[in-house]
Amino acid sequence: MPNFAGALKGEIRRLARKEVRATVMPVRKLVAELRRRVAQQRRLIAELERRSKRGARRERAAEAPATEESQIRFSPAWVTKHRKKLKMSRRVYAKLVGVSAQSIFGWESGRTRPRRGALESWRRVRGMGKRELTGLLGSGKPAAGKERARKAKRDRPVAKRRSTRRAAKKK
Repeated sequence: MPNFAGALKGEIRRLARKEVRATVMPVRKLVAELRRRVAQQRRLIAELERRSKRGARRERAAEAPATEESQIRFSPAWVTKHRKKLKMSRRVYAKLVGVSAQSIFGWESGRTRPRRGALESWRRVRGMGKRELTGLLGSGKPAAGKERARKAKRDRPVAKRRSTRRAAKKK
């Protein structure tokens, strides 16, 4: 009897597996097909995203020449070079640009970058000639205080220089 019971159990197991396999196999095929579709959709989405990014880059590149006026190039060396070319102190140059002398120092040293308004003002100043800029300052000379004093002292007659020194000593 035990043989018959074992054989019966084995046969039932075999038939049950066969039934389960017959039921599960179409579901497995369906799941595999759905996974393939999902993978295909992901590839398609990735390709579409790449194309849209390329298109956006092309649009930006096409717009760049039109908006180039709004983009101002800046270099710390340019600020220093222009200021020295005009023979101006940082304070005087800052007054022209409409910022503080400390800002000019920061720009020249490369520690800071001008804000949009200051950058536009600086560009406007760079486009002007030396005479226009000195006219904007109101004085005839763009030289700073110390240089101006040295020039005035140098231009005075020798006798007047001596009398000024004596007057300074008496005080």
